[in-house]
Amino acid sequence: MWQLLPDELWLCIFSFLSQKELSQVAQVCHRFHCLARDESFWGQIHIVDCHCLNDEWLIRLGLHHPQCFSLYHCHDETWRITEEGLKQFFQHCKESLKELNITSCSGPTLRGDIILYHASTFCNKLTSVDISWTGATDLGIIALAEASVSLQSLSANGCQITDDAVNALIEKHGKRLSKIEVFGCHALTAKSLSSIAEECPNLQTLNIGRVPEVTHVCLSNIVKHLKKLSVLNVTGLSVVRDCVVHFIVTQCPKLESLILSSCSQVTDLSLVEISTYLQTIRYLDVSSCKKVTDIGVQALAGSCHQLYYLDLSSTGTSKRGVCLLASFCHSSLECVKLNFCKNITLDAVKKLCKKCKRLKMLHLYGCCFSRDWESIKEISKTIKVFHDLSAPAINILVE
Repeated sequence: MWQLLPDELWLCIFSFLSQKELSQVAQVCHRFHCLARDESFWGQIHIVDCHCLNDEWLIRLGLHHPQCFSLYHCHDETWRITEEGLKQFFQHCKESLKELNITSCSGPTLRGDIILYHASTFCNKLTSVDISWTGATDLGIIALAEASVSLQSLSANGCQITDDAVNALIEKHGKRLSKIEVFGCHALTAKSLSSIAEECPNLQTLNIGRVPEVTHVCLSNIVKHLKKLSVLNVTGLSVVRDCVVHFIVTQCPKLESLILSSCSQVTDLSLVEISTYLQTIRYLDVSSCKKVTDIGVQALAGSCHQLYYLDLSSTGTSKRGVCLLASFCHSSLECVKLNFCKNITLDAVKKLCKKCKRLKMLHLYGCCFSRDWESIKEISKTIKVFHDLSAPAINILVE
């Protein structure tokens, strides 16, 4: 009787399957083979935590001509993927592939430079590439920069690149680039980062966290030129202090996301500046800023009513700050992180859960009321709460 079901219903059922499962379903019968090849299933291919990729499967995926292809945390230590397999994959999707994301992958042929070489050789429609944490070097980035592509976005976090790669990138694609991420690229200098500011006027996302050579002058030059910035990550930069934050928020009025994590000189004054000049900010991370207290949280809660993500982990936030968030940001908050905030209480957390109707995730690692998780469960079912590492995440639902 299942053969009498209409195609539309089968397509709905198949939409819940992974690409690997779809490949298996396609072998059941001719009808399933045709349905499983529907373009809606293969335009975006995302593969996570896979250890069984091989040439045959990779080439078969390429035959579906995806527009977006992503591998995350995949490993091939036994040469099941060869350079010939990669070459054929990129040949098959050369007319379709626009977005390529190969991140946190390892293996002889999943190295960044090899991926970039073959992708840039065949796929001239690429506009977005993320090659983070794959060991890519100048060779791969320069090959991509010099290819016949119209690059708009590049993420090379944790890669072993130097100023040569950045200069090649902005020389060819500077006017088009809207996103550059070079988090943890320790060899980059202030000179090349200043060049990004001067040559990429349309940049909207910039991640220069953990790049130790960033200077005060360099950072000032960046925010002075990049008026369109909506996302800025300056994690762990020693030059970031309250006066720098003031300059950032006054020069970049379109910022919606600001990451100041581990900027040890940031204090409550920075949060006051954010609440004054960036009242429409939606994503803020001040984790490990030890000098941030309830005074800064009060300023945020009173003015920034569009905040949906707030990370206050390892700050001086206490019960009062959490209650202020519950009272004034309850209509927008979706994710709050309070990890290792020693002075928050169970009552304050319960109030946050009850008041914030949109809250989906709450991080409470290292908090001191670990024996009272069951009482939080009684409040609600839909908020995912992450607490100490020895216990599983729990769900709570606002009454």
